[in-house]
Amino acid sequence: MRNRSYLLILAFIAFISLGLPDALLGIAWPFMRIDLNQPLAANGIIVLAATVGAALSGFFSARMGRWLGIGRLLSLSCLLTGSALFGYTLAPSLFWVASASAVIGLAAGATDATINGYVAKNFSAGLMQWLHASFGIGITLGPVVMTWVLVQQFDWQLGYQIHSVIQLLLMGLFFTTAGLWLMVQRAASGGAAEAVPHAADTHMTSMFESFGTVRIWLSMGLFFCYTGLEFSMGLWTFSLLTDARGMTTAQAGTWVSVYWGMFTVGRIVMGFVSDRFSQTRLMTLSIALAALGALAYSLNLSTLINLLALVVIGFAYAPMYPAMVSGTLIRVGPKHFNNAIGLQVTAASLGIAILPGSIGLLVTQFSLALFPWLLLGLSAVLAGLYLIAYRLGDSD
Repeated sequence: MRNRSYLLILAFIAFISLGLPDALLGIAWPFMRIDLNQPLAANGIIVLAATVGAALSGFFSARMGRWLGIGRLLSLSCLLTGSALFGYTLAPSLFWVASASAVIGLAAGATDATINGYVAKNFSAGLMQWLHASFGIGITLGPVVMTWVLVQQFDWQLGYQIHSVIQLLLMGLFFTTAGLWLMVQRAASGGAAEAVPHAADTHMTSMFESFGTVRIWLSMGLFFCYTGLEFSMGLWTFSLLTDARGMTTAQAGTWVSVYWGMFTVGRIVMGFVSDRFSQTRLMTLSIALAALGALAYSLNLSTLINLLALVVIGFAYAPMYPAMVSGTLIRVGPKHFNNAIGLQVTAASLGIAILPGSIGLLVTQFSLALFPWLLLGLSAVLAGLYLIAYRLGDSD
């Protein structure tokens, strides 16, 4: 029991490390693009490279987990991420930045799927919320550090160098604790030397068969739409607040950090209460609250209302991803569960790759003021997908 608790703590640390680099680009890009001589929308190429990498590794995450073991997989992930973040600071062109971003995506996708699957099988929905609260801690601290670097008038490269060092230190932690995962895994499987949390973690059906299931595609659609919303908000809010709504760099950076910070607050709160009511009800309330916040953000009635809308949207988005992971078994059934975990990460990565970049093209072509209205429309799409997916799941 004690060793399982240690593994849960390591899982939380892994998700902090996973979140640290994710929101850096939204703060650094206005400065990076000048050095790289790129237009505003070119950050979509960087996001695309990272998320294609994450989609690929998420797809093969089950095999990678069995081959390396969870501890060594986490260590390798941090090594790749730290090296790629340092590579950002040396990259002479957009192509090299995108290449480093693809490496970060490869590292992140497998970690995301492997840890999500482990916690979903072995712990409660409340602890799943806290796992993703750890991601919120990482994705909140990243913009805080980068904003501090820029406000102090250091080059943006220093922000990435700081995060590179952090990732390499975490690599050492996961490497030295890799044996603990193997010890618990062997105990869980009755002493067999298997590199999976449970013997039941082997696939019960082929990936081809899962692809032919409507419930799998609906579940993937939920993750595609949600992560596209979440990261579009984080990526484009800084530009909207500074270029279209008159805020300073320090003010806008602070409020982007507040937005990401609400993920941590919301998931900590939901960790205490999510086991007391159904994940379906939690998702319904969250989607409704997110749509209300997006409407207020779109109307641009006042600075105060805009900032309160950021808080509301961040809090509403907070429990969605972990709740959807916890609800995977209900949506797709036990036969497809293991395949679904990796495929959902792949779909989430594609959502990040496609939707923020598409929004970037639209706002560059028309106006940044269009951005919050696009968020509102995507919220409606998410609500429709959710309704269909859960009604289909409940009908089985």
